[in-house]
Amino acid sequence: MNRLGVVTGLAMEAARVRAAIRGLPEPETPLIAVAGGSAERAARLSRQHAAAGVGGLVSFGIAGGLDPSLLPGDIIVGAMVWHNSGQPIEMTASWAQSIAARLEPECRVRIGGIAGVDSPVISPAAKSALAKRSGALAVDMESHGMASVAAELGIPILVIRAIADPSVRTIPVAALAGMAPDGHRRPLAVLGRLLSRPQDLPGLIRLAGDSAAAMRSLTVAAKVLFREASGC
Repeated sequence: MNRLGVVTGLAMEAARVRAAIRGLPEPETPLIAVAGGSAERAARLSRQHAAAGVGGLVSFGIAGGLDPSLLPGDIIVGAMVWHNSGQPIEMTASWAQSIAARLEPECRVRIGGIAGVDSPVISPAAKSALAKRSGALAVDMESHGMASVAAELGIPILVIRAIADPSVRTIPVAALAGMAPDGHRRPLAVLGRLLSRPQDLPGLIRLAGDSAAAMRSLTVAAKVLFREASGC
């Protein structure tokens, strides 16, 4: 396979990939782009990667859990991507199985479905309903944009997602202000929202801990994807 095209939602997810690929020969260095939680941007960036001649597309980042057994930091390797009651798009099974097998000694890993959404799924009730509709294990906001392009162009696709908010927890409203369209964090915006919603503070603290666990797993996943992992 030629070099890969990687799309993340957050700039700090992309930073995990960049750290893992230091020292790779230029022909093997993946193309990396940040979609900022937008499936439309993820699709556009995937097309740009495809036009540059990549041999495979990777959706890489955090996700929300839909299965109650999933814990923060667990990794889901996508088997399919579902969006809006449409026909699920199958992932490249052999690639998914190979990566999952290499990750399993280092992290808790499951292969399963990814539900794509265009706005955050906040409450446990909403997550449960989405799980029933989609049959997916996890949810994110970029993978369905990439999957549609990969299916159209016949490009191999891999989805690697680490759980950052379990299905049993509600995402604090203040946290929704935390991502800019370019995928960078907006701590001042969160603080401003928190001033009017102080009740969100305990949830924000829990979410920060859960997200940190997800980021640790993504660090390992990036190493496994591009070179040998050193452990979670």
